[in-house]
Amino acid sequence: MTAIFNGIDVLLADPQRYLRQRPFALVTGSAVIDASGDPVWRALKRCAGAQLRALWSLQHGFCVDQQDNMRFASGSAPAGLGLEVRELYQRELLPSAEHLNGIELLVVDVFDVGCRVYTFLNHMVQVLQFLAAKRPDIEVLVLDRPNPLGGDVCEGNLCVPEYFSIVGMAPVPMRHGLTAAEYLGFAASYHRLPVELENVACRGWQRQDLFSGHWTYPSPNMPALQTAFVYPGAVLLEGTTLSEGRGTTRPFEMFGAPYLDHLRLADELNGLSLEGVRFIPLFFKPEFGKYAGEVCRSVLVQIVDRERFRSFCAYYEAIRLVNRLHPNAFGWQRPPYEFETRRPPLDMIAGSDWVRRAIEADIPFAELQDAIAEEIARFREASESRRLYP
Repeated sequence: MTAIFNGIDVLLADPQRYLRQRPFALVTGSAVIDASGDPVWRALKRCAGAQLRALWSLQHGFCVDQQDNMRFASGSAPAGLGLEVRELYQRELLPSAEHLNGIELLVVDVFDVGCRVYTFLNHMVQVLQFLAAKRPDIEVLVLDRPNPLGGDVCEGNLCVPEYFSIVGMAPVPMRHGLTAAEYLGFAASYHRLPVELENVACRGWQRQDLFSGHWTYPSPNMPALQTAFVYPGAVLLEGTTLSEGRGTTRPFEMFGAPYLDHLRLADELNGLSLEGVRFIPLFFKPEFGKYAGEVCRSVLVQIVDRERFRSFCAYYEAIRLVNRLHPNAFGWQRPPYEFETRRPPLDMIAGSDWVRRAIEADIPFAELQDAIAEEIARFREASESRRLYP
């Protein structure tokens, strides 16, 4: 296999070609690393010195210590960094004048997991909108990273403009197949933002490639590549009263509730003969989150073939069947969800009310496939010009 070099590794080979003596802030997290395993913030501090003025972090905080949904980091940097850490994931979400003081360049290196709902890139789109309106003189340099789920497969319906939020800032499907730079470029083009967006592209990556690097810790409940593969469908669970496995060591791979007839559910799901997956009934007890301290009857979603597995379909069907089996116990989470206080969280996650209404009507996923395929085809055509890799 050809060696893959992320944008940070390309930059480090010739830093001043890209940084050009400009004072900059770096948007990243402590667990984002270069090819040698060195944290990106430290590698850039070493090569750029005083040019690096501050670190900006997104959801979960720079230390990756904050859990889900509106858990704000303190902004206090651990001792010994020698840099100020400024948390953007607060009630305002956007930088202040103090953040921008003395900054000519914003360098972005975030670890996306290939799912639209993952907030990092959507948050950066909001930051780009802010810069376009308030500080168009600040240039943005995106250090690209491959999509860990590969660039060929898309899943799920498109997010519609009426539902744009920090979990969806562009009309993309749930599993979008774009790299970080491609996503930001597509969103900036869609919103017609007059920002100067420069990319440091990866080398050696092709669209069919799945993740082959070092998986660290992009967020507290994304501990492994396996989690990322289930996430484009499993994230729908956040909009339900089912536990998505937070508070266990297998978040999103397991889901359940104390009331769940997990034996029957697993049998019915296996009876659908979905490709690349099987469903195993078991129990778990979350340490925090939904049903904390209670034993939940649950189902483990076991991927047996990553190439054929389609997470969005699998979890849609799981939620649909739970709604059918337990109409009085199952329900939808109520807002707030990621700063939205009116609409159901499931609708914000799905990017429209279409998925919720289909589940409530007990419509099998097979009857939705053609409509979703048409939406994905439109997305592929619209995003083609923003794709950086073959």
